[in-house]
Amino acid sequence: MSIEGTDTDLWNEIREIVADVVEVDPDEIGPTTRFWEDLDADSLQAIEILSALERRFRITIDQKLLVDMRDVQSTYRVVVRAREVMTGDGA
Repeated sequence: MSIEGTDTDLWNEIREIVADVVEVDPDEIGPTTRFWEDLDADSLQAIEILSALERRFRITIDQKLLVDMRDVQSTYRVVVRAREVMTGDGA
């Protein structure tokens, strides 16, 4: 999956993490596949995704941002923002 302006490696790693947590094949997850509605993820899995992202990318994501993490595309944006904050590149 490639979306213009995205880091493909980061994109794929996020997709792999989500797939691992919700126990589906990564190929079943597209940019707008909704975690809750399409993959039947629950709140515990949401916390697991957040925690796995934090460990993998050595970032901190405020749990309040879970509501913004609806699919891989929105989760990618949350991770990018968190990485920018951690490196001082963000606003």
